[in-house]
Amino acid sequence: MNAKSIADFDAELKQVFGAGTYTAPLVDDSRMGRRIFGVDLTQPLQPEQSRLMVDLLDRFSVISFPNQDQYKFRLAYLERIANHFGAPIPHPKNYANYAEYKNNNAPLELPPIDQQAHTKCGEAFPDKLQCIEDANSPAVYIVTNLLGSGPNAQEQDMGSLHWHTDIEFEPVPLSTSMFYVQAAPTTRNSPEGTWVSPRPREPGYYHAESSPELMQRRNELPLNGETAYADTAAAYADLSAEDKRLLDGLLVRRRLRVGDPGWLIPLVYTNPRTGVKSLHSPVWASRGKNIAPVEVDGLSADDSRLFLDRLEAHVLQSQYRYDHVHKPGDVTLWSNFATLHNAPACKSVINNPHDARLMYRISCKGEPCFSLPRQDPDEWLDKNITPPYKSPDTYFAD
Repeated sequence: MNAKSIADFDAELKQVFGAGTYTAPLVDDSRMGRRIFGVDLTQPLQPEQSRLMVDLLDRFSVISFPNQDQYKFRLAYLERIANHFGAPIPHPKNYANYAEYKNNNAPLELPPIDQQAHTKCGEAFPDKLQCIEDANSPAVYIVTNLLGSGPNAQEQDMGSLHWHTDIEFEPVPLSTSMFYVQAAPTTRNSPEGTWVSPRPREPGYYHAESSPELMQRRNELPLNGETAYADTAAAYADLSAEDKRLLDGLLVRRRLRVGDPGWLIPLVYTNPRTGVKSLHSPVWASRGKNIAPVEVDGLSADDSRLFLDRLEAHVLQSQYRYDHVHKPGDVTLWSNFATLHNAPACKSVINNPHDARLMYRISCKGEPCFSLPRQDPDEWLDKNITPPYKSPDTYFAD
């Protein structure tokens, strides 16, 4: 397939979104990422516009639309955008009894309104910061340090995350995730910043035998941003022809729990729209603490770990890394098939609203849809969207 040039994308952007639109690299020395200016995402997307956005994400893996109108933006708009990239999935943490539903097929229940995350966030600094409209959607996961915070709260720190993709514990992984940013804290290199020095990992979080080189790269988290991305497409592209031939034929076994038979997926993902290959990001949950380790089909557990550790050390090299700074009003999308991401340690409880981190994430799976509402078959939805969910029809009204 012929890849569009950046000039091609810029010309098409002006054609379908207007003459005032343009793109710029997220960072000059990275093949990953593009910042897109002049696009108003409060408006419904026409088919040619949504198709271009899908093409942009396919090409650049991370795309960001800065300066959305914070007075007008609603999370219904973000969920409407998500429907173009796949079927939005509800987040398990939004339900009061998800474990009981999953284990015993109990009817799903949302918490009482006063116990829902969007209400609790608004209690931290009620005169200064409230969640925006539609934050109560089951598909919206609130990423925040406002829960338990307030003027008299005792500050607490939270450890950094692991390199991961979102909702990586499901047989059909997510295709796309996206953030809308309402509030973002000061970066770590400021004396008054929200980011803090990371605590050492507790024993057993990673395999103890992981090489010092890999452990160092896993812990190289962003110093001046809020999300670190690793480009698994560029990491694949730079491999030798011999290594590519080896990896192209490998399958890996994922399990939800130790002892499960699991399922096999290719180690190398081929984007069906572009033909571009990437190291299939959802296989990287090879740590052994809370998810059963990934195994390469045909290799023992120990040999699989050593093999995947070496591959992960390659992916996490600095030339494949991009550290993103979130700013209020940004909408940022990333491909879960072509990236890994991570975040630094931060203050998880705050007593100053200037340290607030308030972002809204929606993730989706399935094929893109250029005209809404989606028409996914009920059988596919029943199998792949758990808990069951469809965005309200009112989200698609002009």
